[in-house]
Amino acid sequence: MTPQLRSAFDAEMSAARVAFATGDLATSFSRLERAHILAQRALWPHIITHWWMLKVGARRSDWREIRGQIVRMIAAVVGYVFGWVPLGNTGGANVSPLKPMPVPPEFALHFEGYDAKRHQRRRLMTLLLLGLALAIGLFARGIWARAGENLEVVTRFNGSCVKLTGYQGAEDIVIDAERRVAYAVGGDRRSFRSGGPGRAYIQAIALDGAAPGLPIDLAPLTPTTLRTFGADLHIDAEGTRRLFVANRPDGGHTIEVFRLTGTNTFVHERTLRSPLLRNPNEVKAIGPDRALVTLDKEADAGTLMEVLEGAFERLTGKVLLIGPDEARIVADGLSMANGIAFSPDGRTAYVAETVGRSLVLFDRDPATQQLTRRASVPLGAAPDNLTVAPDGSVLIAAHPKLLSLALEYQKTEDKPSPSMVFAYNPSSGAVQTIFSSDGREIGASSVAVLDPSTRRLLIGSAFGPHVLRCELAGL
Repeated sequence: MTPQLRSAFDAEMSAARVAFATGDLATSFSRLERAHILAQRALWPHIITHWWMLKVGARRSDWREIRGQIVRMIAAVVGYVFGWVPLGNTGGANVSPLKPMPVPPEFALHFEGYDAKRHQRRRLMTLLLLGLALAIGLFARGIWARAGENLEVVTRFNGSCVKLTGYQGAEDIVIDAERRVAYAVGGDRRSFRSGGPGRAYIQAIALDGAAPGLPIDLAPLTPTTLRTFGADLHIDAEGTRRLFVANRPDGGHTIEVFRLTGTNTFVHERTLRSPLLRNPNEVKAIGPDRALVTLDKEADAGTLMEVLEGAFERLTGKVLLIGPDEARIVADGLSMANGIAFSPDGRTAYVAETVGRSLVLFDRDPATQQLTRRASVPLGAAPDNLTVAPDGSVLIAAHPKLLSLALEYQKTEDKPSPSMVFAYNPSSGAVQTIFSSDGREIGASSVAVLDPSTRRLLIGSAFGPHVLRCELAGL
């Protein structure tokens, strides 16, 4: 209400109250009708006029007026929301609540330029925008909750851990138990993941002894652009070691195959390409030149479409079979496909659904490599890479707070993202949390791999400056 309109309304209401107090109900109701004309465009004053009309009706024992005013108080809220104001309506039960009526001449100045239809359109637009804002807020709140941002993650593990420094962004780690060495694949992923400068490394970690020594980059200079994600070590019948690495250079994603020489250095052996190979994440080698590769999503990293794809949880994740002369999708419909591993007998394939926060079990046909979905195990955190321990249990590195990782830790070390490691028992179907950190021990855990000889657990980070080596009770 404008000050002038408020003053006129208050004057009519004051006169109505005085008349009511003196028992002059006819005058009171007449002044309330005039107040109603002035108050219709304001919610609370409008309701007040109907409340006083109800009091007059009750004093007169006029049941028609009582019923009418109760209905009109409810209608006043609806009319305000949708902007419907029948101009000049006096508000009593003796007139239709939808009927426009002449405005008294002395009130005309308060309604100059007023257009009921324009007012209604404006109010409906406001209502639409408020509804849209509410829907967006509820949607964002749902994303926040599904991403785990409401969780309180505390540091909890039964054992001790030491930090192995110099292994920046060790996104994946593979173990060569026979040679007593692990290979960490990573680098300044904050830079090269988004297309900036930086080159990935392959670093050896000695599994025996108190300290692994200074890390040395074993990656050859070919290919010239190396922006890695997952990796896997394949050992053939002759003992030849090959490291398969998912690579995302500009201009087309690839799988790079490196062979370990007799001098314990890697040489580039081949590149696997295909138009189907888009956004490779993790690799599972199935031969010297073939692999299953998870394709996490359709949109490119760092784009608006990537954000929308994750927000709407589109099932665009796939598993691709790739070799020198073949490439075909063997599984799809995943909510961001990430880690992949096989059971010891090779008949079950495990795939991590990062956005889906679950571990998916597939029946695997070793002859065709086709994967048939069997079950899904909820985890309560966003899984990254998977490894299988000698006893067949699946070790799952996971991100409890996915948005904290994507929006903060991925950009700066100053905003640590919590880490968790689960162990899935395929016999019982139970999921056990074996490691939990608020991010101070290690942020954004991306892989957990167990050395079968020492029972030490190596935990890598997608972006952090070190690898964590843990001796945990019960492993």
